[in-house]
Amino acid sequence: MAINISITVDPSTYLRDPKETNLGKKIIKAGTDLLAETGFQCFNFKQLAKYIQSTEASVYRYFENKHMLLVYLSSWYWDYLDYMIMINTRNITDPWKRLNIAISTIVNGAAADSPVDFIDQKKLHRVVIEHFHKVVFNKTFSSDQKESLFSNYKNLNSNLSEMIRSCNADFKYPNALASNIIKMALDHNYYAEQMCSMTEITNCMQTKRTQLEEMINYFTKKLLS
Repeated sequence: MAINISITVDPSTYLRDPKETNLGKKIIKAGTDLLAETGFQCFNFKQLAKYIQSTEASVYRYFENKHMLLVYLSSWYWDYLDYMIMINTRNITDPWKRLNIAISTIVNGAAADSPVDFIDQKKLHRVVIEHFHKVVFNKTFSSDQKESLFSNYKNLNSNLSEMIRSCNADFKYPNALASNIIKMALDHNYYAEQMCSMTEITNCMQTKRTQLEEMINYFTKKLLS
């Protein structure tokens, strides 16, 4: 069930805001579906246009290329997680409990209902797990571009690092730990499904998220204690 929240994505990710039109929402929904189904390499705007019974030219009015569509979807996901962490911790004063809730929110990002009706949260989670690194490590983006394109990702990391500092003000690497918490939540989800020798997390629908949450909390407490 969709809920009424406001997700902000940097305007530099798109040519026309897809949230403002029905066609734009169709592009977002179908793009998420196809990326989750076919993967990034096989995905293209011709395929997307056919899927929504429109034209390639129409898709290109919203996004410069498929990389920018992936940046948009990733940015949307990170802003959603940041928002949910804020909501879930709003009345919590204990710093360790706040950090534990933040970790749980990051791990369980696909478990909640989709906040809007044009994005399938579970499919978007899969897209971010499998393809986010493709846009982060894209050398065609300058350093200045990355400052804006990945601002939502950086904001999430910054807010998480502040929670880490609240638990241990003397810890030397709060930003690095925050980025590693986020990365572990993505990577070990993938490893459990595709490369099981890389992790102790098992690919079990009932317990995978619980295992992953416990592992990240274990490393975090060991480093901060």
